Amino acid sequence: MSFDADEFKQQFPLFAQAENRQLVYLDNAATTQKPQAVIDAICDFYRHSNANTHRSSHRLARRATEMVERVRGRAAGFLHAASAREIVFCRGATEALNLLAYSLCSEMQPGDEIVISTAEHHANIVPWQMMAQRHRLILRYVPHTAGIPQFDRLGEVLSERTRVVSLTGGSNALGLRPDLAGIARQLRDWRTPGRALRWIVDAAQLAAHEVVDVQKIGCDFLVCSAHKFYGPTGIGLLYGRESLLRAMPPWQGGGEMIAEVDLYSSHYADLPHKFEAGTSPLAAIAGLGAALEFLANSDRDAMAAHEQRLMLWLHRELATLPGLRVISQPQHNLGIVAFTPGNGSAADLMHWLDGRDIAVRVGHHCAQPLIRAAGETATVRASVAAYNTQRDVEVFVQALRDYLQLAESPQSAPPQPGADWGLDDLSVLQVEQLASQRDWQDRYRELMRWGKSIRAKPEIRRPENLVRGCESEAWLVHREQGGRHYFALDSDSRVVKGLGALLLSQIDGRSAEEIRALDLSQMFADLGLEKHLSRSRSNGFYALLRQALAQAS
Repeated sequence: MSFDADEFKQQFPLFAQAENRQLVYLDNAATTQKPQAVIDAICDFYRHSNANTHRSSHRLARRATEMVERVRGRAAGFLHAASAREIVFCRGATEALNLLAYSLCSEMQPGDEIVISTAEHHANIVPWQMMAQRHRLILRYVPHTAGIPQFDRLGEVLSERTRVVSLTGGSNALGLRPDLAGIARQLRDWRTPGRALRWIVDAAQLAAHEVVDVQKIGCDFLVCSAHKFYGPTGIGLLYGRESLLRAMPPWQGGGEMIAEVDLYSSHYADLPHKFEAGTSPLAAIAGLGAALEFLANSDRDAMAAHEQRLMLWLHRELATLPGLRVISQPQHNLGIVAFTPGNGSAADLMHWLDGRDIAVRVGHHCAQPLIRAAGETATVRASVAAYNTQRDVEVFVQALRDYLQLAESPQSAPPQPGADWGLDDLSVLQVEQLASQRDWQDRYRELMRWGKSIRAKPEIRRPENLVRGCESEAWLVHREQGGRHYFALDSDSRVVKGLGALLLSQIDGRSAEEIRALDLSQMFADLGLEKHLSRSRSNGFYALLRQALAQAS
């Protein structure tokens, strides 16, 4: 089985643009790039077939309607559904899960139970929380160890009152792929004709990396989003067994999903249209059809094997880098490596990588329970797709090595808790030195070095000293002596410390009049920081400046 990632990548025009030729795109769990075939299908629809569907008999409407139902049939084949009537178009997996939560829970009784896991995306937690509160239902979680669900212990939380089991097919934060066959075996005794227990699979990540067969999985419902598997945004799929969809009440009301309306009651359209209120995203559906055809003509087994090789290589290499804590595990992983830097913040590292034209994602990834259980508030996530090459991951790892080399340095010993805060020595920091750096990478590196001059100050980390508006937490304190103003700063972010050192090097020890006379915003712009730092980082500098000016006044 051979796969040429470079040849595959040529089908994606974004990478051929001059500004993107060196781009290393490792943010595929958030969204994938689009092949030319998908872009062409969207443009072709607007050029040749743009009309609303189903309710008109003119030529363009017929053509649009035929396209929608043709794509629906292709989507049924993509998921191995028994019929096109089992495919409902939604805006994405999030909307599909909200639809299921609303429709299924509306017929439950107080005290009925819903089982989810700590590894779920917020889209598979929040709708169930909302419905549990509204209908007085009970949420139960699969037993877990340090936040990692033990899916083989699912049976421990099932009961006669369990009505819904809604579980991920692959974690977007850690890449963890549950054993769906094992889950099906545990559910078998509970899914009898006399028990109304429904099994939902959130396949938003799974469908991007594996062939999905709902018949083989044995689930009742499955959801996914096209933009995760090379399709357009704004369109996703809800699969449901026909008998169950037919019995479910509709979620939204409006056009298309109505067969007949009188003043006090309405009759709903047949499947699947009773769940598709309003005008569908027709161009996105056309793009979805092209994405499904694109995947059907691709060697998906070879693509998956290539992604696994990259993912395993990344885990092996990152495990050798001192200063990184790798959170994800390579076993049963769909293609994600998640980690945190030991020195500095995850956001600092993201900005460093962005300066190298490497796209990753930093945050809780809409999986806060899982990230918190891992002892973190944010991780760096790199996620692979079939168009990623060995060069991509090598460039990424080398950038990490460079960052860690820059970030490693002993911090000054902090004072004992409870001691009065002291001043940092900023006398060696010269703005001219920062301005003289040849390019943005060198200037960023110098700014990181400046951050080392700000020692840790746990004694000032109090709510009243917190700076509002910084992307990373920062604390600023102030005192006045003899008409002069002195400041101290602390943050977990090396970049925020660097920006704080820049600010304090200009204002520390000055009078209020001298501080007000400084044009610090212009200095920030002249150094190119406003241009090259993200908006949130720039906002952080101005938040520090505002608080310092308020304190000095």
